[in-house]
Amino acid sequence: MAKTKKKTKKVKTKATVKSQPTQPAQVKLQANNQFCSVLHSAFFNDIQCNAMIKACVDELWMTGETVGGGVNKKIRHVEQQVLPINEKGWPLTRILELAKQANEARFKFDMAGFLDVDAPMIMKYEKGGHFDWHVDTGNEVCHRKLSFTIQLSNSKDYEGGDVEFIGSKVDTKAFRQKGVCILYPSFLPHRVTKITKGVRHAIVGWIHGPTFR
Repeated sequence: MAKTKKKTKKVKTKATVKSQPTQPAQVKLQANNQFCSVLHSAFFNDIQCNAMIKACVDELWMTGETVGGGVNKKIRHVEQQVLPINEKGWPLTRILELAKQANEARFKFDMAGFLDVDAPMIMKYEKGGHFDWHVDTGNEVCHRKLSFTIQLSNSKDYEGGDVEFIGSKVDTKAFRQKGVCILYPSFLPHRVTKITKGVRHAIVGWIHGPTFR
């Protein structure tokens, strides 16, 4: 579960992330059981992915923590920073479009949107980086409903770093394609396998709503 001690705020970035209006992407439903579904869709192009990585600020990278705070690299080994957004709210506005489409098509969750105090993050997994089995919900983030992971790196630039799910037969090769967005219930156990070579960048975030009952 991604967590940071710092409160979310807009930050100045080294590069401007330009919004590029496009038609909403069509999600592709993976063969799965009726409840724990995982959807994915080609979403951002190469230029957009590169711009989002370039917009990160070196001084803002911080070590990702585990549930409850604290660093335990045996469980979670990653650097992260709040996803830079422009004055029009891009790319969050674009991501929310796809999340709503996926929710209407499959999940039917009661969702509200993003929370400033739990904003999407850009993750940087370097050699040895990983995140063991976990879920994105918990006592401090019980309002997370729908999670997403967006692949920003070219799969040829690193080895390892696969996103895997428990109880869901999904195509992990498709998840490695640059610009692909994966959407899944926040309560679904998943992990990122260890990076053995190179660097993997990805966006991770959560759409919030009333607590599951």
